[in-house]
Amino acid sequence: MAEVVSDPRYQSLFVLWLAIAVDALWRWPQSTHPLTLMRYLVQQMGRKVVPSRDYGRSQHYISGSLAVLVLLTPLVICVAILVYMAQYPVFFETLILVALLDYGYQRQQYKKVLASVGRNKKSLAREMVQTITARQCNSLTDIGIAKAAIESLWLKFLYLYCGVIFYFVVAGPIGALVYRLLLLTSWQWHYRTPAMTFFAKPVRKLVYTLTLPPAAIGGVITLLVSHPIKGFQAVKRSPVKDKTSLLLALMGGILDVKLGGPAIYSNKKIRYPRVGGVNEVKYSHMLAAKSIVTHAMIAVTALASLTMLALAVVL
Repeated sequence: MAEVVSDPRYQSLFVLWLAIAVDALWRWPQSTHPLTLMRYLVQQMGRKVVPSRDYGRSQHYISGSLAVLVLLTPLVICVAILVYMAQYPVFFETLILVALLDYGYQRQQYKKVLASVGRNKKSLAREMVQTITARQCNSLTDIGIAKAAIESLWLKFLYLYCGVIFYFVVAGPIGALVYRLLLLTSWQWHYRTPAMTFFAKPVRKLVYTLTLPPAAIGGVITLLVSHPIKGFQAVKRSPVKDKTSLLLALMGGILDVKLGGPAIYSNKKIRYPRVGGVNEVKYSHMLAAKSIVTHAMIAVTALASLTMLALAVVL
């Protein structure tokens, strides 16, 4: 057993298991989390270098692209050099993946929303759901709170949890680091913010492409561990075929509830299409969504483990 643990071919698998276990059992305080500092730096960079509206779109595109390169490239290079030169790189790889795989915070906030909704504390529920979604939540109804919470839990499972694991398996800890930082930047420079509409477009387009493989894998796995026929039918009858609408339709079909619909960003209502099932979201659907995502997490972990084990044996 000691030989297996010390074998470099299997160390990445143990790193993955340890990071997933930490994410399940421990919460890194947000006040000291490395990604909290990165969110602050990304926000400040965006505020300082975003061009005014007097400049054309091309200037916004160039500024947004350069801002990402200037901010993230030195950090990624320094971390890569540190891992490469370390006597025990597995320690730093574990630390990196533990920091990147912070989906536990999303689940924790979702549980707080669940508790608030269950106690009929609408104001507190709005405050809690605001911490995990970019939309304005101060005027959400009970149904709106439940929908926003389910959509956030589902999409972040695909983009954050599945995405980090996918790129760790495919490209190692540095690949996962690059993906997570780009995802963080895209979320901080939200394209629905008027000043960021064009400035954030380059990184948004890149992240859109990068999220396709993990979202597809996570979606298929979720179908297999829940209600594949209902989910597939909902995807098929979705009135629009963009990625987000199809993913929401999948979860809405599994739960047989309506997802999507109008959402407010920066005091502007965006009328997204309603997709999924035919029923309105209830508290019981929130519980069901939590259970489905938990089962999907276990299945994704198993698939990633078998993939890494197969690669270790073959290579």
